[in-house]
Amino acid sequence: MREAVFFGVLLLTTGASAAPAKDNGPPEVLLTFDDGPAVDKTPKILDTLDQHGIKAVFFVLGNHLQGTGATVDKSRELVREELRRGHAVGNHTIHHYFLCGHFYIKQAWQEIEGNAKLIEDALGQRPDLFRTPYGAHCKQLTAILDGLGIKPIGWDIDPQDWRLKNAPKIEAYVEKQLSTLHGRAILLLHDVQAATVIALPHILDWIDKENARRITAGQQPIKIINYAYLLPERKLVPPFLDALARVLVDLANMPSLSPIRLWPGSGPPLAWPPGQV
Repeated sequence: MREAVFFGVLLLTTGASAAPAKDNGPPEVLLTFDDGPAVDKTPKILDTLDQHGIKAVFFVLGNHLQGTGATVDKSRELVREELRRGHAVGNHTIHHYFLCGHFYIKQAWQEIEGNAKLIEDALGQRPDLFRTPYGAHCKQLTAILDGLGIKPIGWDIDPQDWRLKNAPKIEAYVEKQLSTLHGRAILLLHDVQAATVIALPHILDWIDKENARRITAGQQPIKIINYAYLLPERKLVPPFLDALARVLVDLANMPSLSPIRLWPGSGPPLAWPPGQV
């Protein structure tokens, strides 16, 4: 599979086993999951996160959402379920190509925008967050992302669960990294890996026990944070314009009472998103 082919590339482009972010602040970690949804594994990840009250980011691959059939329908429903449970759904391209390669850089725009469309079709909204496959970066890809207004999301802790496929080793690596964490870090996991499904509850239980120990010892606990700090700012509509637009929309939606005609004949009613442009 792609793991063997790209392991060397991953080492060159991302540092593979990226060390936790260096900072003097309190230890904080955001959980992220790549390459899903997997209809037989992602639901178990979601249930585990619910049990601990954790909100994560799921960077999904569009190839799970393409086409027709029962599995595709379940995958689309899974990304909707991720959103319903308060998680963020991010863009991880359609096919997980190495976008800095000579051939696939030519498909980068379609891989990114095509997946954004697939996610939007499933959720009714475009994804705010993007992670490039393999954490690849190069001048050509940076130019494309800049043109799309996208700031890619990386990671700080990578147990390489896709390579290890061993729950105890994944747990040990993550726990070791978190035990010495200072400041904020992003943890990379994959919700398509069976070993990760097994390892995640043990990692979260370890954090709970470690935090209990730290509190007793007067030390700073490890805080699991949500993704809010990654989201782009939303500009609010000025109150006057918001009020005026609502009046115009209301009038336009009552053609028998309004002199305003925003479209000829009959058509769909207008909608005005509250407080946002």
